[in-house]
Amino acid sequence: MNQILEMQSIQQQALFYLLAFLKQQDYQFTTITPLSHQRILNRKKNKIYKHRTLQDIFGWNLNFKKTDLDPVLFELLQEHQLLQVQEDQYLSQIRVSSLDGELFIHSAFPTTQQDAVFFGPDTYRFIYHLKQYLAAQTHPFKRVVEMCCGTSAAAISIARHFPDVNEMMVADLNPKALLYSQINISFAGLNHIHPVQSNLFSNLDGKFDLIFANPPYLIDPEQRQYRHGGNALDGCDLSFRIIKEGLQRLNSGGHLFLYTGVTVTEHGNLFLQHLKDLMKQHQNIIWSYEEIDPDIFGEELEQPAYQHVERIALALIKIEVGN
Repeated sequence: MNQILEMQSIQQQALFYLLAFLKQQDYQFTTITPLSHQRILNRKKNKIYKHRTLQDIFGWNLNFKKTDLDPVLFELLQEHQLLQVQEDQYLSQIRVSSLDGELFIHSAFPTTQQDAVFFGPDTYRFIYHLKQYLAAQTHPFKRVVEMCCGTSAAAISIARHFPDVNEMMVADLNPKALLYSQINISFAGLNHIHPVQSNLFSNLDGKFDLIFANPPYLIDPEQRQYRHGGNALDGCDLSFRIIKEGLQRLNSGGHLFLYTGVTVTEHGNLFLQHLKDLMKQHQNIIWSYEEIDPDIFGEELEQPAYQHVERIALALIKIEVGN
């Protein structure tokens, strides 16, 4: 166990150096959907190139030659097993994306591993809507937590824009997500954000002024942690649990903000039906459900688990506990 922790610590230093190097080079990269990413990869792979850019290596995740990368950085990444060898070329085992002026370490493409740490269009949308929501609030949030935090991009962005937060926790079940979160948090210089390994609220103490989450919300046959949200509610099990358990963890005047995908069938919206039933059990609660995109992940409708589904929509759920 100590050897694993020591290896992670050394790897953290290498990844921290990578972020600092990319920052110095004014590196920026916007991560797109996996399908679009694959289309761009196919296009770029067929082109003859003289030199790979930093975006090619750490954004598009293309293979590259040793001479394409700064020699000090190359040796550091190779030493700490962050490069995969492909004949006479190499492939980065991580990617780096930019958002809100920050850089974020996350998993390489494609994210097929069980413990992959995802970053993509949902990250950008989630943070945009969360900032809009918080900007409209009139009182500060002193103690907050991000559930299913992944890279902790949302927590970092909120900490930057709303400095009145005294204590912020980021929780995830995935140890690799917490490793990458710690690197991203440390690089951002935000020492009041604390990563916690937790199955939702199980390892978290006390109550919060704000709970926010962008949990996994798809049915994934491989049950990858960043993607699989459960089967009972067509992928929305985790989202529903966060609301149900989160209501017990909000202070008076506390808020819960959830960004999730929901399925709609010919029989309606099962998640919304369950949500309405849950809210009937609580008094002194103000809540809203808003569909912000009627049709996402259309390719999932071809999968066996989605044969009864007409569409997958994006929704925001906002809850406030009365004083």
